[in-house]
Parts: sequence; C-alpha cells; structure tokens
Amino acid sequence: MKHSKSIIQLVGLFSLALILSACQSTPPTSRAPDATPRPIAIDKEIYTPHTATEPLDQFSLPGDFPLTISSDDARFQQAVSLFQSGNPGLALDMLDSIEDKALSADQRTRIRILQAAILLQAGGSLQARKVLRGNVGSYQPATLAAFYLMRAKAAMIQAETADALSALLKREQFLAANQVLENQHMIWSILMIADSSELNKIQQQDMSADLAGWLELAMTVKRNSSYPGSEQAINNWRIKNLSHPASADLLDQITRQASLTTVPKRVAFLLPLTSAYEPAASAIRDGFEAINNEQSADSRYQLRFYDYGRDADAAVLYYNQAVNDGADIIIGPLGRKSIDSLLTATEIHVPTLLLSPPAAQYVTQQKLFQFSLSQELEAQQAAQRAWLDGHRHGVILFPQTSIGQRMTTAFTQRFNELGGEIVSSESYAAKETDFSPAVRRLLGVDRSEQRIAEIKALLGDNITTEARRRQDIGFIFLPAANRNARLIKPVLDFFYALNLPIYSTSRIFSGKPDPVNDRDLDSIRFPDMPWMIANNVELESLRTFLQGGWPNRDTSYNRLYGLGMDIFSILPRLQKMRENALLHYQGLSGILNIDTDGIVHRQMLWARFIKGTPELIDKQPTYQGRFSEKKFEAIPAIAPAARQ
Repeated sequence: MKHSKSIIQLVGLFSLALILSACQSTPPTSRAPDATPRPIAIDKEIYTPHTATEPLDQFSLPGDFPLTISSDDARFQQAVSLFQSGNPGLALDMLDSIEDKALSADQRTRIRILQAAILLQAGGSLQARKVLRGNVGSYQPATLAAFYLMRAKAAMIQAETADALSALLKREQFLAANQVLENQHMIWSILMIADSSELNKIQQQDMSADLAGWLELAMTVKRNSSYPGSEQAINNWRIKNLSHPASADLLDQITRQASLTTVPKRVAFLLPLTSAYEPAASAIRDGFEAINNEQSADSRYQLRFYDYGRDADAAVLYYNQAVNDGADIIIGPLGRKSIDSLLTATEIHVPTLLLSPPAAQYVTQQKLFQFSLSQELEAQQAAQRAWLDGHRHGVILFPQTSIGQRMTTAFTQRFNELGGEIVSSESYAAKETDFSPAVRRLLGVDRSEQRIAEIKALLGDNITTEARRRQDIGFIFLPAANRNARLIKPVLDFFYALNLPIYSTSRIFSGKPDPVNDRDLDSIRFPDMPWMIANNVELESLRTFLQGGWPNRDTSYNRLYGLGMDIFSILPRLQKMRENALLHYQGLSGILNIDTDGIVHRQMLWARFIKGTPELIDKQPTYQGRFSEKKFEAIPAIAPAARQ
C-alpha cells in the first residue's frame, strides 16, 4: 500500500512541528554574571567599536524609525549608531544604561524595538520574540509600524508563518500608501516559501478576511503553477475578492512571475560514490531519494548520478558532462578539493548546490549555492548562544586539526563581534589520551600551583592551601569529537571547572544515545539538527517509515541523510530564499535560510547531556494535530528501495 500522500504531509508539515519557544534562565537584557559593567556613555579609550563586515539589511530599522527618545538624552541615538555599525553588545549595554522612569509608553516601545533588532543581529530570535511579546504602548504610527515589522522578522526567522503574516497585516494599518506594496511583497514571499500543507493548517484557524484572502490566493497559485492556467486562476481570484487590499501592482507581478517560472525536473548528483567518502555520499543520496520516491510519478525529479570516485579533479569532467546532458540543477561535488578544482576550472552556468565549503576564497556566482554540515557555522552558532546566555569572557580547548582550528577561529571571530572576549585557548593532539597538561594551562591551574610552591618556599611547607582555576571566565568552548570529549570532561571537572558551562558542536554527539559511555559528558551543551535530537512522534514515525533497515541510522552519517532530505525540500526555493535572507524554512536539519552569497544557514536545536542522554534545552510546542501519527505506527521496518 502506498503512503505517498501521508509522507508528503509528514515532511511538509514538519515545518510546524519543531518551532522553538525561548526557555532562557535570564532575561535577554539582564546583567550577566561575567559581564563587564554597563557604560553610561561610550568611552573610546575603553571600548573599540567593531566595524561591520556584513550587511545588516535583514535586521535594519525602518528608514522613518525615530532616532531619539527624548530631547536631552543621546544614549538611544548612540545605541542605534552602535547597532548599525555592527556592535550589538555595546548597543545593548547602552540601552540598559537608559533610565526609563521618565520615559513615555512610546519611548519604551522604541527601546523594545531596538532591543529586538540587536538580539536578531546576535542570532537571538527566541529572545527577540520575548522582548516583543505583549501589548504595544505606543500610539504613534511610525513606532507601531516598526514594532510589527520587527515582530514579523522575529517570527520569520523562527519559521512561524502564521505569526509573521499576522504581524505584517497589523503593520499595514500604520503604513503610508507608498509603503504598502513593500509590505505586501513580504507577505507574498512568506506565502510562497511555506508548504501548501502548512497553509492548509493555517486556513483551519480563525482569521481575518484579509488573511483568508491571502491564503486563498497563495493556494490558488500553488495549485496552478503552470502558465496560462495560473493567469486565469489569479484573475478569477481578483473577481471573487474585489475588496481585498492586495495591490493591483502586486497581482500583476505575481501573474508575470507565473509565466516565467520553470520548475527544475532533471537533477544531477555529482558524488564520490566509489571512494573513502562513499558512506557520506550515499547518505545524502539516500535521504534525497527517500523523499523523491514518495512523490507521485509526474512530480518526481528525474535523477542521474555521476560518480567521480577517488579522483577529485575528475569532478570537473563529470560536471561538464552533467551540463551537456541537460541537467536543470547539479548537486555536488562533495569535498573541498573537488569543489576547488571545479571552481578553478569552470564558470557556473547551471544552478549548482555544493555539498562542502570551498577551501579557498571564490567569487560569488548567482547560480552557485552551498549547503553543508559546516562545523564553522555551528561554532558561530555556539558563540551566539554563549553570548545570549549572558557570558562575555570564555576559553577554548580545541584539537590540533584543521577543522579544530577553523572552528576555533569561527567561534572567536563571532564572539568578538558580539562584544565578548576569549581570554585564553589551548590545543591538544587529536590522538592524545592525557589531557591534564592542556587543561591545567587553559584554566590557569599551573600558575596557581606555581604560586603555591613559591609561597611554601618562602614560608615553609606548613602552609595549607590548594590550587584554583582562573576566576575571570564564564564558560568553556570545547569543539571536541565524542571520543575525546568523554576523556576531557572529567579532567575539566577535576581541575575545578565543574560549575563552568561548556559549549560544543554536534561532533560531541555520536548520533546514537549511549547513556553509559556518555554520562561523563553531562551538562555539556551543543547544537544539532532536529532529525537527530528532537524526540517526538512525528520524527520517529518518519525515521521508521523512510529509513527502515538503513545501515547507518544510528551513526553520524544519519545527519547527512537528513541533509539529503532537506536538499529535496529547498531545491524549488533556492533563488527566492537567496533574494531575501529573512525567508526561513523549517527543515529536518534546522531552520534554513540562504544569504546573498548562496550559503544555506541552519538554525539548530540546542541540547544538553543529562545522565548521558541529549535532552532539549529549549521548549517545543505541544502536538497540534498537524497530521495523524497513527498512520505510521505499524509501518514494517524495510528499506525504501524495497517498497513497491
């Protein structure tokens, strides 16, 4: 019996299943234990503002946002300037220094707006939504428009489609006539990124007539994707919804886009299937095929695989062959060397999704995208999490490998950008078994022991004292693999770091819960994809149904299987998401968005080892009846390829 319809719903509606809500121990703007004192003004001799290296367009404040909150207080203006120059930490400090007793409700609302913008810049969409929760005190149209825009952005980053649409519809009430079209473009972009199944679910809720009309239009366009049928469908909608506020200009643009839209059908995979990378390459292929096989026959991608084996340079030849064979989109290569060979040898004319980051810098090309399980991006996310948790000073213990160095560099750069400081770092050999020397140096225990020895030499051995770790740090970043971390964590505990929060990356989790051997990792925090650590019935049903007897289910290769599934989901969305980095899609590997360079970013779930088992830190919503899990309770454990 085929389960195509059910599995499509399962994957598509997963966009609603794993949206997070914040569960922070401290408010996002509260003074952290290891934070520096809040400044009452910027002292350039103490603070060196960071110069922004990336555009902040997606977090920018509206052009008409008031830059002052009172005639005699320039701190708000300074905070805006710091935020716009890429110094979120200093900007947040400046806002905290403002006395709000004499402020009006409108002024307090503007502070909330700027706080939310700062938190979004720092990767804190959960915290930003907390700041924007509740009533709005202002009655000023410009302030209200900015408030609802920021609320919409925070919801978009969390892939909360319904909340984002609701905020934008409220915003439109406070916009000038010449601003409405831009707002409606944002509404339409959100609707087009969302799965049809998600929109169907929203349609079942109570809503305004305006939102109902938008949803009906979106579903009409999605059902009639081919031209000229789409043109007639849109015209029919216009006649039926004459009072709807959708701009005629927008509707004309939607009609023109429908006539130009072509859906890629021929997909080429460029993979080293007969090489040491075979398990990784096969996992990506299997994840993609598992979803593709569940589509109706006329909706499936036509797949073709090109195996360049152990010869990374041969990837160029196979790439050109795929282009000549008429591929609409190419997925691969996998591996930095083959990617560098490709980018050096040829220009990209066909949409191409690289599966690893290039080792060398390359010129951004409009048809070039990158989607990988980048450890550098995970390290940046760990830096943001540590900063958002209130820490401002930390240390790093990393392996002496290229990936260890890259993770350390990525973490340090991002943490510094946010206004934090890494006060010390130490490395260890990848095959090391005795980590005591590195840990003692990292925590300053060796210096403490040396001081004790010097005191005893002066005063005699009758002095009773013990060594201490350094007290100027609030956390440890430990980008270690599972095997090393199991040995390092007890050493850290022994040398007085038991009460220090430890942050890591997904490398610390083997992919299979192992309470006995992972008990030593207790309290370590790490990000990972929902596919790996979200314990809910939706995902367990999906694993059972799609993977069956897949041999690498309980290994780290399972992450690449999830990556393959997400590649399937975002293929038709690549260009739209690249054009607007605010557009986020809830995938199995995380909440996804694409920057202007074509790099896919993943916003992952955070877990903490408790009794040797990863447990989620952030709360998830309760089951909302998105589909019936009973459909998948008794699926036999067979591989997808064996089903008829």
